[in-house]
Amino acid sequence: MEPIESKRITKNLLFIKDNITQLEKIMDKLIEDDCLGMDERADILSAKRTDKQCHKLLDILLKRGGNSYSSFIEALEVSGNHHVATRIQHKDLQKDDTSFLHVKEDTFTVNGKVEFEEAEVIQLYEEKEMYLERVKELEVSCTLLQNENYLKEHKIEKLNQDVRHLKQNVQLKYDEIDNVDETCVEHLRKLDQVEAQCKTLEEENAHLQIVQRNLQETISDKEVTMKNLNQEREFYKKQMNILQADLRQLQNESAEKDARIQTLNEQIRELKIDLQNTRQAMDKMATDSRVAMEQLKTDHSNRFNQLDNKLDCVLKMLKTSKMSDGNVLKSADVNKNTRKQSIGSHKTENRPCTNASRNKPGINRNQKI
Repeated sequence: MEPIESKRITKNLLFIKDNITQLEKIMDKLIEDDCLGMDERADILSAKRTDKQCHKLLDILLKRGGNSYSSFIEALEVSGNHHVATRIQHKDLQKDDTSFLHVKEDTFTVNGKVEFEEAEVIQLYEEKEMYLERVKELEVSCTLLQNENYLKEHKIEKLNQDVRHLKQNVQLKYDEIDNVDETCVEHLRKLDQVEAQCKTLEEENAHLQIVQRNLQETISDKEVTMKNLNQEREFYKKQMNILQADLRQLQNESAEKDARIQTLNEQIRELKIDLQNTRQAMDKMATDSRVAMEQLKTDHSNRFNQLDNKLDCVLKMLKTSKMSDGNVLKSADVNKNTRKQSIGSHKTENRPCTNASRNKPGINRNQKI
């Protein structure tokens, strides 16, 4: 590096440290031009403060010859540090012209930096509007999910009513079965009575046969009596057959009703499983919605804090430049206050919506079947 070039850099050392930006991009450009090594880049970035990093970089360039000066000026142009490159190239080393050029170049540097910072602020506001639109879309989606959740809760309540009706019908069927059992017991009791009567008649018939053998003289009278007894016996046998047929029919009906009851029980179990799966799916959807909303609020809060920090930095830089025109400061302060009021009103609008979704009537997640 030529002595005149080194002199220009050292004369503007303080200005370079205070105004240089995109230091990593500058070092990448110098590495491409073989003016800086990768190990030197890592050593420069190891310094915690930006001014220290800049000092190390300039120290390396001043000690290095070749085209390091022109590569450094080109790297400043590529990285957006036009004001720094202009200051270094047009700095007059004579003492009598130093004060005039200093005032002129400071004005040029401040104006360029203000324009750059204003463009960055406009971009940040555009990003803020985009995120606010995204928040509104998510709020609409949350409202739709809450309405769907309410409809599904209503459907579950209706299914619970159907289950209660089915239980009532099953209980009625059980009552009918109990009545059928009582009827069967009554028929069995009558059948026992008929069998007892049949046994009695058989005993009487045997007794009559003995009497018939012993009393031949009264056989004609006894034949009439025997005929009557035989007719009664046939009648009771027919009655017994009819009762047995009725008993078999009742047993078949009881088996059919048992099968129907088993089918109803299986349907009830399936309904319970469907209700449980639906409830779990709804709980998962509600939990995912709440987690997404909380994450989005956290991201927005972090983004707004970053905006505040950047705006504070811009205000500090504008104040330290000692500009006579105070309209820019007032406009920035007004924009900052307007943004804070917008953030506060946005948080206030989100809070009632969240409470309303939590306290929505007609929702009971712990309701059992």
